[in-house]
Amino acid sequence: MPELPEVENIAQGLRHEILKCGVTRMQVIQPAIIRFPRNWRKITKRFVGDNIEQVARRAKRLIIAFTGGGAILIQLGMTGKVLVADADAPVVKHTHVRIRLSNGREVRLIDPRRFGRVWFFAHLDSVHPDAEMEAAGMGRLGPEPFDVTPKKFREILQSSRAVKTHLLDQSRIAGLGNIYADESLFAAGIHPATPAAAIPPAQADKLCRTIKSILRRAIRHGGTTLLDYRNAYGEMGRFLKMLKVYQRTGRPCHVCHTPIQRLVLGGRSSHYCPKCQPLFQKI
Repeated sequence: MPELPEVENIAQGLRHEILKCGVTRMQVIQPAIIRFPRNWRKITKRFVGDNIEQVARRAKRLIIAFTGGGAILIQLGMTGKVLVADADAPVVKHTHVRIRLSNGREVRLIDPRRFGRVWFFAHLDSVHPDAEMEAAGMGRLGPEPFDVTPKKFREILQSSRAVKTHLLDQSRIAGLGNIYADESLFAAGIHPATPAAAIPPAQADKLCRTIKSILRRAIRHGGTTLLDYRNAYGEMGRFLKMLKVYQRTGRPCHVCHTPIQRLVLGGRSSHYCPKCQPLFQKI
């Protein structure tokens, strides 16, 4: 599933292409992907004639906001893509939503496996959308990684859970997934099974800095394409070649040449170097 850098790259592309454009048609081809609300047809009719006021990101979610106060929120699944295309371009298979714009372009949601979901909001504060999202049954989100101070991050880590599992909890810190949690823990020299509260303060501060640094680098390089991820132009991310541990099981560590190992925590794979990432156990 696309993580923060991938969704941010899609948002950046959409901002460049569709901001201030008017909506001339809204077509839902596959209603099964619509999660909220039940009367979504009534809401989508209201979007026609509005202009696109903002394209935002909250955690791993993409928000397209309209001048009338409404918004579309998209959560991409494993195979979901949000692309910009000419309105007369052929419509590929598994295109589920089409938003036609006044500039002759379309925003298209394409998702072969239909793991992605769409929410339509008659009113959504795209700057502070959390309350409306929770009301729509989407659950509570923690702060954005870039907004977390070292002090706040040390407070977030006060848990006996494995730090990797804790970082994936979107109610604690929003936007991180398997890829960037693994890469951040490696860069900070922390074993993924370390109880979060056992991490020494200096290491916790380093991890806080490292998360932000790696996310920024991944954004600059277009995110990570493992299989299906594409940005708004259909381009692959370039961060794959920069991964140090994620999905490198058995290959030598870039620092010490020890083979990278894999373990399962909370049902999710974790990749780490057993030499570079010591396990802190005392809480």
